[in-house]
Amino acid sequence: MKSLRLVAILAACSFAGVAPEAAVILPASLGELVTGARAIVHGHVVAVEPRWVDGRRQIETMVTLHADAYLKGDLGSDVTFKVPGGQMGPYRSMMVGAPTFHEGDEIVVFLNAQGPTVPWISGLNQGVFRVADDGSGAKIVTPGVSLAAGEPQTVRGDPSRQRLDLDAFTHRVRGLVRDGRTR
Repeated sequence: MKSLRLVAILAACSFAGVAPEAAVILPASLGELVTGARAIVHGHVVAVEPRWVDGRRQIETMVTLHADAYLKGDLGSDVTFKVPGGQMGPYRSMMVGAPTFHEGDEIVVFLNAQGPTVPWISGLNQGVFRVADDGSGAKIVTPGVSLAAGEPQTVRGDPSRQRLDLDAFTHRVRGLVRDGRTR
């Protein structure tokens, strides 16, 4: 009984010195995403490959996208970018706000890179716009995490972040690129 009490006291003392941490992600406007991105690509995911990093302490996923069109920049017909987190066998690594991808996903992604490094997504989930058929054959772009069918057309937060027709979205993004606006 004494040893159990000692273990409980030691555990309480070890947690007492740890300060809780939190992350706050501020929503970015479409203009801010456009301005901050090195490349904006509309395409289809053709490969999703998790890999170990940092001496097998973390997992990141390499996503290869076949580019159907570039709305800004050009990184080639196939572009590979990295996403924090992933799964290797029974081991899974997650990062809050990091999107997940599957082969065949159609997306518009805002990519950033510095020098010869592998590109990454600007703003994590905020830099991924999912493209889906609305049921009538029209393609709809949804910011951030995809909404299930039948959910409201608007996205919480910035009222400008709404589902849009793919052509309207493309036109809007290209206009922001051309004008160099940030809002």
